[in-house]
Amino acid sequence: MIAICHNSDVGDAWEWADSPNYPEPATSMAYRIAINYIVYGMTH
Repeated sequence: MIAICHNSDVGDAWEWADSPNYPEPATSMAYRIAINYIVYGMTH
C-alpha cells in the first residue's frame, strides 16, 4: 500500500510546525495523519 499526499499541506505542516505564523490546527491534523499512517502500516 502506498499513501500519497499530492498537493496537500501535510508536508508543509510538518516542516513549519515550529513557526508561530503557521496555523496550529493544520499542524496538529498533519501529525494525526502521520500517526495514523504509521499505526496502520504496523498493524496490517
